[in-house]
Amino acid sequence: MMYLLVAAIVITVGTTYALWMMEQGNYTNVWAVGRGAILVVGVASCVVLGLLHLRREMLHDRAREDELSKLKTDFVSHVSHELRTPLSSIKAYAELLVDGEATDDKTRSEFYHIIQSEADRLSRLIDNILNISCIESGMTRVTRKPVALNTILKQVLEVAKPSAREKNVSLVDQVEPVFFSVEADRDMIYQAALNLVSNAIKYTPSGGTVRISLGAQDESKELVVQVSDTGVGIPPDAMKHLFEKFFRVEQHKSMAKGSGLGLNLTRQIIEGIHKGRMIVKSEYGKGSTFGFALPIAA
Repeated sequence: MMYLLVAAIVITVGTTYALWMMEQGNYTNVWAVGRGAILVVGVASCVVLGLLHLRREMLHDRAREDELSKLKTDFVSHVSHELRTPLSSIKAYAELLVDGEATDDKTRSEFYHIIQSEADRLSRLIDNILNISCIESGMTRVTRKPVALNTILKQVLEVAKPSAREKNVSLVDQVEPVFFSVEADRDMIYQAALNLVSNAIKYTPSGGTVRISLGAQDESKELVVQVSDTGVGIPPDAMKHLFEKFFRVEQHKSMAKGSGLGLNLTRQIIEGIHKGRMIVKSEYGKGSTFGFALPIAA
């Protein structure tokens, strides 16, 4: 507002002086004053526009800083909550053991198993947070080389078999013998694939099926990995939030424990580092398909 006031004062002073010169009959100086006034108004307008633009930029930067501050606060709050849950369980069962509440071997073994399970959960949470932070800060070391996705998926299937067996979920291997490879970091792709298979098993009820497939798409020159399940599916209103940090579908929280970081990490690996694309399809109550596509190596 102050900038506009300055411009108005400049224009008013110039116009008043020109009218006074006309009253004195000095028309030659009037034209000179007129040209000068036009020049002054032009310069003043440029200055005003520049200052207004600078002010907008400053307000934008301030809003951005406020937004980043809120994101940091939310992140710390979520992390604190996620860390507190397994730590509380570990502390509670450790106290029961110390107090001698477990009076037989079976009870003690059950408590030990719970403590180990919660410690593993805590370790996975910390690993995911560190991995996401490293990727977002650009500090991740990426070792790219030709990788055979079918070999990685076979390894993921072997690792996932015990948890699938424990839940009575059938793992179906539909990995085709593809002879193409992708230029990628093997460990990261393994982590991404394992995240998708683990999620599918967690959210598939007993007696369900999880299928893992691999195929080549000639049109897009991509290798496509898909993990399909006969699980609970995802509500339509939750689809747009799936890859947000710490997001978990409210209706599914009672089915399995989790931090809500696995899908975010997977997306960072596939789209952020390897310039691939994520695949998500779901029908609520019938199942989901998660996957990713990576460019075939030249």
